Amino acid sequence: MAEIALALGSTAISAAGAASTGGLTFFSLTGTQAFMAHFAVRAALGYALNALAANQKVPTSRGYQNVNQLGPALPHQIIYGETRVGGAIFYQVLDITDDRYLYRCIAFAGHEIDSYQAIYVNDEEVTIDANGNVTSGIHANQIKITKYLGTDDQLANEDLLVASPEWSSRHTAKGVAYIVARFYRASNFPNGVPTITARIRGKKVYDPRTSTTAWSDNPALIIRDYLTSDYGLEEIDANINSSKFIDAANACDDLYLGEKTYTCNGSFLLDSSPEDNIRNLLSSMGGTFWNFAGTWAILAAEERDPVLELTEDDMRGDLEIATRFSRRDNFNVVKGQYKGEASNDQPDNFKEVSSGIYLAEDNGIRAISELNLLFTDNEPMARRIARRYLRRNRRQITVSGSFGLRALDLTIGDNVTLTSEHLGFSQKLFEVVDWRMGMQDLQISVTMILREMDNEVFTGRLGVLEDEVGNTLLDESGNSLEAIVA
Repeated sequence: MAEIALALGSTAISAAGAASTGGLTFFSLTGTQAFMAHFAVRAALGYALNALAANQKVPTSRGYQNVNQLGPALPHQIIYGETRVGGAIFYQVLDITDDRYLYRCIAFAGHEIDSYQAIYVNDEEVTIDANGNVTSGIHANQIKITKYLGTDDQLANEDLLVASPEWSSRHTAKGVAYIVARFYRASNFPNGVPTITARIRGKKVYDPRTSTTAWSDNPALIIRDYLTSDYGLEEIDANINSSKFIDAANACDDLYLGEKTYTCNGSFLLDSSPEDNIRNLLSSMGGTFWNFAGTWAILAAEERDPVLELTEDDMRGDLEIATRFSRRDNFNVVKGQYKGEASNDQPDNFKEVSSGIYLAEDNGIRAISELNLLFTDNEPMARRIARRYLRRNRRQITVSGSFGLRALDLTIGDNVTLTSEHLGFSQKLFEVVDWRMGMQDLQISVTMILREMDNEVFTGRLGVLEDEVGNTLLDESGNSLEAIVA
């Protein structure tokens, strides 16, 4: 867990801290190693982390939301994409030359950010002039804000060099995106010092498609960045399957009714577990993430062609087949939340996704699954992910068994067709959801679990398709058919 030493008063920045980090104390990461050890054992067996699994809630994000939090050792916040956040107060002091001024340093991110898109004072967006003075709202000319992006070459705040004897040129807070807010006269703030929040374009990420580093809200690129970051898994590039990440990044950038299919926008704190962080990020693309033979790979929820046709000649022994999930894992309604500018940057419910067809199959009994998508910043996208989640869940036939050497070329997430006269399948589409290599009768074999799949999960063909707000039904091309609420 990376933490930042926060100031309860002007003495909180120690000489030792200042000498090494400019007043910011970082502690070593914990939890990552435990996650890796846990994941490595399962990954060796072909285990995949799926963000949208039946009966599994996506963990909620837990950034500083819209507050300024004061404490002795608060965790760093990580910002990906664009989102509005509060921050951690790591230093505050009265001006020794003029005690009418209070200075407060607020850290928003423990890394360099791309830009500040907007500043809010008590939930009101304000304008700021070239000198940093707030020029709008009830606190116009009462607050000055100096912004720092967290670059390696940022300098110590000039006002604090004069106002505080403890602040020196070494207090640069390199690698921390923060602001210095100066408040004039306590009488101007009868309800207390106002909360300062910001809409921020977060971390710049590397794109293997262009070999450039720039701001992006692409979920695949963001997860790749988390894998390689020192606060994440600290993985080396050689252990990342570039082609899988490129394919996933392209799938996220593909347009759906004129908008990107998937984006990722949100924040989290570094006292949360790596698995929770990855699952949160992964939820924004409905994705699957795994490690096999030491290499990390990822898939977005998208339509994929089969890569291999399996027949009875590939089978090694009898296959086990299950046709239905348990009642506990079955559902016909998806509810949940998203968080973005349209919801005033607070978690808000998206309109539930349901199907009359599925409800009839379940004898009219509503069964609800909750899906919290707090790295998805708009309702249409959240409902699109929820629809695919619902349709995916209704494809419930699973086939388990051992297969011959041709299956060695498969990996998790691959689509295959299965033809078996005994099972009554003729080129039926399945997805590989579990893969393990072993020995059977002194021969190498591959044990797999295959899950029923069809591309209507992604195209939305249930005869008709809801539009993005859930009211008008569309055909596959997005043309209106009739106004019916599903």
